[in-house]
Amino acid sequence: MVFRITHYAEELLRGCDELRGWPERVVLMQKNWIGKGEGVEVDFPLEGMNEKLRIFTTRPDTLFGVTFMCIAPEHPVVRQLITDLDTIKDVKAKYGRETEKIGLFTGHYCVNPLNGDRIPVYIANFVLMEYGTGAIMSVPAHDQRDFEFAKKYGLPIKMVILPQAHSSPAELSEAYEEEGILVDSGQLTAWAARVRKRDNSVH
Repeated sequence: MVFRITHYAEELLRGCDELRGWPERVVLMQKNWIGKGEGVEVDFPLEGMNEKLRIFTTRPDTLFGVTFMCIAPEHPVVRQLITDLDTIKDVKAKYGRETEKIGLFTGHYCVNPLNGDRIPVYIANFVLMEYGTGAIMSVPAHDQRDFEFAKKYGLPIKMVILPQAHSSPAELSEAYEEEGILVDSGQLTAWAARVRKRDNSVH
């Protein structure tokens, strides 16, 4: 008997999220094997270098909420960012561990191509070269893993999606990962408002 995995991708991905006791690295590799990824690739130029960090995201609506970048210890650009590779031994020792999130600030910044914000670049043990591009944009207001990392290292948390219209960004006790109203996102905010107005007029 042969199954066409593409017909069951969504169900399989939901099943991965329900796995208990599996290492995060294994779960991510399993998701990658399923091969279901809908999103966009975005290049974040590295300051003072002729290099870019390419990320893949399924949440382009949160691009204006990026406050730091994380890359895998094995990312090819690491050798250009860190001169003393011994400094990342601790990160490598805990590579792929779900229970403890370890990061090392590289001293370098990349630039958000949408708003020009300077984004600090960290090497992190939970970013895997086997999944995606080996680099992730981190949006702590809207991703729980990023939220915990930001709290640990004192990094900014910028909310760009609110639960409902006319509400105000609040002090978060955890990431807000649901759908909502796009705010503080430049031209995207105006575009989203037009779409809401159009949809409301239709109904």
